[in-house]
Amino acid sequence: MKKLLLITLSTFLFSDALLIGGIESASAKEKAEACESAKTQAKENYNVQDMNVGCTCEKSDAKEWMCFVRFEYLAKEK
Repeated sequence: MKKLLLITLSTFLFSDALLIGGIESASAKEKAEACESAKTQAKENYNVQDMNVGCTCEKSDAKEWMCFVRFEYLAKEK
């Protein structure tokens, strides 16, 4: 019985660290995808001349990523 309890506790403790690592990894992947989407939309909507390498992303209250990209652009030719 003691061995079963020890195995159960150790499994819970080790899986907790793995679970947190998995959640953080998934969140980082979502953030990277949201950042790339923001850059793509900026390139489609503006004549981008220079774009900052990174972007600032944060989750809104609606659990959606909001990303801010810094870039320089010229007016699109009509």
